[in-house]
Amino acid sequence: MERVPTGIANLDKKIGGGYPRGKGILLTGVPGTGKTIFGLHLLYQSCSDGKKCVLIATEESPEDLLEQAGMLGMRLEPFLERGSLTIKQVLEIRAGAVARAAHLVDGFNNTEIDLIEECKLDRSFRHDQVGFNIGEMDLVDVIKLVPEGTDILVVDNLGVLAFGLDIKHFRDKFDTLNRLLASKKITVVYVMDDAAYQITHQIADYSTHGAIKLFIKENPYTGKMERFMNIPKMRSTSISLDSILFDITASGIELKGAKGKIVDMS
Repeated sequence: MERVPTGIANLDKKIGGGYPRGKGILLTGVPGTGKTIFGLHLLYQSCSDGKKCVLIATEESPEDLLEQAGMLGMRLEPFLERGSLTIKQVLEIRAGAVARAAHLVDGFNNTEIDLIEECKLDRSFRHDQVGFNIGEMDLVDVIKLVPEGTDILVVDNLGVLAFGLDIKHFRDKFDTLNRLLASKKITVVYVMDDAAYQITHQIADYSTHGAIKLFIKENPYTGKMERFMNIPKMRSTSISLDSILFDITASGIELKGAKGKIVDMS
């Protein structure tokens, strides 16, 4: 199976050379485990390799994401200028809908209008409550934000679009989205916060080709609280179920040995 480099060299070697091309990978974890940074690594590596990439941001602004990537030595601005990277800001639609419902602002800005048109969302008033239909963007609408020819997609954070759905509807919609993206041969990393992951009974694991779980616990060798990952699932890949120690450094994610040393697997 063809692989897509993760941008984290030692992680590639743990999963057979990278993420399986054209498949969906679920990345979950508690706050502070570096979920967004994993996505930034993939985008930077893939753009550098000449792939067409899209980031759908549901929580952070593009400015904040670009600043974070730059601080880690992964400047994404040149790829935005060339058109090899596109950032779709769903956060602005959500925040705008809340503000309008509270009568704090009127109308739509240009970013919202672009997304409304792309997703064919309803701009009319709702009859049952104050607000706009765009305030509840459907999970399956994500597919409408992905241009033709996209190679790599990062959705950060999928959990935002899961709240309010019962388990059956979430599973049905996520299955549909994942299959549509797979039919287009798009490699996807779905970042999902642990709160939404638990509320949806961890059911997203069943839909994706692979799963990576990030967590924080005490390292028995150092006695300190440190970051770990588990890879419980990666189809068509020989994987170890042991916990992998990692750290967030000035250059991003680095895997470490059991006693806290950076791993050199070259």
